[in-house]
This record gives sequence, C-alpha cells and structure tokens, in this order.
Amino acid sequence: MKTPNIILEVSRWLRKNMTKSEYLIWNFLKWWSLWVKFLRQKPIYVYTDNSWLDRYIIPDFFCFDKKLILEIDWCIHNKKEIYELDKYKEELLINMWFIVLRVTNEEIKNDLNNVIKTIKQYL
Repeated sequence: MKTPNIILEVSRWLRKNMTKSEYLIWNFLKWWSLWVKFLRQKPIYVYTDNSWLDRYIIPDFFCFDKKLILEIDWCIHNKKEIYELDKYKEELLINMWFIVLRVTNEEIKNDLNNVIKTIKQYL
C-alpha cells in the first residue's frame, strides 16, 4: 500500500522541525544505529476495525528490528483529548506487537542519562 502524500509531507515536516528533546535523543540513537537502526517520524500503517479508514501513525522514533517505538511527550500530551488519542494509537501499535516506550521532555531535560539507560534496556 502506498503511503498518501499528505502523510509523507507531515513526516518530512516533523523530521525537519524536531524539538530540542527529539534532537538530544536522536543524537544518541543515530550513534547507536551501528547496532540497531532507528528511523525518525516514519509512518506506520495500522489496521483498524474500520477497514474503510486508512490509519497511519507517525512515531517519533522507530526501530523495526526490535519492534520498539519511542514517543516523546510534552505538555500538550497532558490534555485529555490528546492523552486519549495517544492511548488509542498505543493500543493499535501494541496489537501489532510493538513495544511503546514513552518519555517526557522533562525526563530528557532533567535526566537524559537515565532515559538513555532505559532505551538501552529495551534494545
């Protein structure tokens, strides 16, 4: 299935406009890519019960080999609607056998070493 252009455009925009936290994590992940490969903002097609509805999720970071998705949450993710949408997307990914690891901007800002240690544990 071909990914729609609008999804590809959003992915490109997200890659070009990383947050500071995403940038810090990416600097770690790209060096680790010697052992495992991570992709940034890579669209993933997920099946839903509404087969007429194409559904794409664009995780912050994605390692296909380890089936690991890393999501970086910031303050907007505390809003009820966003939180519920995040949980729904996470369920869809878990149903596809992905592991979803969520970290916050604050965790990255205040304790990057611990965040990196946690990521390593999943690898």
